[in-house]
Amino acid sequence: MQVRNKLWLGLCLLMVTLGWGQEQDTFYLSQEQLTQIQKSEEALSVWFEEIKTPGVKIEGNQMIFSEEAQKLIKDVSYRENVYKENYSFADVQQSLARFEMQKAFWQMLNLYPDHKEDVVRYIYAYDKAFPTDEVVVASFYTYAFFDPAITDLSEGKPNVHRPDIFEDYLRRTQEIVTYIEYFRNEEAKTKS
Repeated sequence: MQVRNKLWLGLCLLMVTLGWGQEQDTFYLSQEQLTQIQKSEEALSVWFEEIKTPGVKIEGNQMIFSEEAQKLIKDVSYRENVYKENYSFADVQQSLARFEMQKAFWQMLNLYPDHKEDVVRYIYAYDKAFPTDEVVVASFYTYAFFDPAITDLSEGKPNVHRPDIFEDYLRRTQEIVTYIEYFRNEEAKTKS
């Protein structure tokens, strides 16, 4: 989704929240504004589906790759830019600023062993906006398959040469998802 659409939706939501154009519980939005909000909602819905969709899916005996996965396969310089020996919260911040949620969550998966509490709380902070557990899983299935520390690419297909590292990322993913579920349950208890 275009950043402009996201910003427009955010601005419209802010206007409604702050009560712009409010007079006796009535909000004034032009037809053009309403149309733009609808388009933004549709684009946002598409974006939500994209961030929840794994980059690699196996259907039968065929692997299906998302657009991001294809880019990781085909563009060596992009792949080299994505995968680092050491990740930082600055990397996460840059990805979030570009609305690259899967990439940001992958970076947090890499930071997780040394910053467990910070990573889990940071990820969970987004749970009110979208299902973070699904995005964590999708991030794993998008980026783990192409991490040069785990996989060699042969004829455009991943060949896992370090299943131990792959399994460690899977364990991290499952652990984070478990924490997210725990926080959701605790939050639900406090609301009832």
